[in-house]
Amino acid sequence: DATAPGDAPTTTASGLVLPAPRGRDDYSTSDPPRFHVLAADGQLDLAPWTICYASGCADGGPSDTPPPVGAPPELTLGFDLPGWTFQATFREHGTRAGCGRQVTVPVEATGERTFRVLPAGPSGDWDVDLFGRGPTGGDAVTTVRWRTPVEGAYPDAATGQASVLADDDGELDSYGLELFVSDLDRDHPEARAEVVVTSASGRSVTLPLGAPDECHSEGFLSFRAPAALGRRATVLGEGPFAYEVRLVLAGTTYTGRGTWPDDTTEEITPAVPLTWTPALPVYRG
Repeated sequence: DATAPGDAPTTTASGLVLPAPRGRDDYSTSDPPRFHVLAADGQLDLAPWTICYASGCADGGPSDTPPPVGAPPELTLGFDLPGWTFQATFREHGTRAGCGRQVTVPVEATGERTFRVLPAGPSGDWDVDLFGRGPTGGDAVTTVRWRTPVEGAYPDAATGQASVLADDDGELDSYGLELFVSDLDRDHPEARAEVVVTSASGRSVTLPLGAPDECHSEGFLSFRAPAALGRRATVLGEGPFAYEVRLVLAGTTYTGRGTWPDDTTEEITPAVPLTWTPALPVYRG
């Protein structure tokens, strides 16, 4: 389904019609690049409800009634710009925002501007967030409703990330403690957590996170604590700083480790991804 520049729209082998490519600077937050999805009743050409682009950001939220695509075995997706990568987050349709199960899976590229989205999780009604990231920065997201006819992929592993310290124009600071854990086997309202931060010289401090936030999706945990607590780690000395997260689930302690700032990435800074021992219990349907 590769496409070539031209003055006229291009019809791909799958039947998706893509507009002729425009230059990157020809788009803006008021005239953004669009998503194109083949649905049972024809093609949907969708503007993102949130986008960050060269000219700025425009934030929004998904509709409670996203456009339906029917029940195809897979989705054919196109995007106006080449070079973008995508992932899809499946959210149980009909559940309150932030609640219900979510499953996030990568999206397969089939051409410079075309992609294939396969089902994830149990078959059924899902609101699917299609999230794209540009090759030089920027992102965009839109949502469709998909009744998946077959069971799909499940996460390979439950994952987590922690944020304590930050670089504030060369000064060590904290914007608050955060711990996010995704794709757990079930809800764990009894969970407790703490973070041990250790400097390069070996000085350390233990920061309690306590109980998780009450509002969450099934299998997802979020812990938050104020910046004043995180700033207790700013006096430990020089970095890099080792994070050791101790997370207790159903009586078992799971240890997540990462190093700041070495392990952080542009997508999640100042947070760092964590490697868990033992492996966290993962959602399998």
